[in-house]
Amino acid sequence: MNEARALRKGMKPVPLSGRAKLFVVFMLALIVLLWVAGLRAYSTLPETIPTHFGLSGKADAVGSKSLFLFLPIVFSLAPAVILLVIRFRFTLINKYPYLLSLPAFFMIFELPPERRGYWLNRYFELVLLLGTGLVLFLLLLLLGIYKGTLDGEMPSWFLVATLVAPLVLVLPFVLGLRSIALRIAEERPEE
Repeated sequence: MNEARALRKGMKPVPLSGRAKLFVVFMLALIVLLWVAGLRAYSTLPETIPTHFGLSGKADAVGSKSLFLFLPIVFSLAPAVILLVIRFRFTLINKYPYLLSLPAFFMIFELPPERRGYWLNRYFELVLLLGTGLVLFLLLLLLGIYKGTLDGEMPSWFLVATLVAPLVLVLPFVLGLRSIALRIAEERPEE
């Protein structure tokens, strides 16, 4: 079956694995912790707080403590999008099959139909792992900002964590995508 015909037929939904469901629960728990930390900070801080810190880590601007109501909203947006995409992954792929033209997915339609959903879920498990790491990083940022607000200067680890964490999140994700692509290549039927 050629790829165009396979795209028109759609992909049969396959439930998430137990591991992926665990990532979803952990990610939701971290989002709740993010909100709890933001609300706790808001309820314990004075009305005027340091809101900006220079490169030295010292506070150089002040503003309203409502920042700690705003940060959880902003920090929850990307994880919410990830969870929605995971929830509707098969609907999205079947309705907008050109999304499978992305390099990470192009080999899925070369597999037998009964294996496609499994491998699509494996890709999305990586997305869930990345999302979970992202929420953990954002929670760490929020707690660092809270500590910096209390102390009048950012914690010594804050700048390093802010610079290193994105690499720590993205590198395993890219390596995981590569690993899955190699395993799919091994499973592809010979032409």
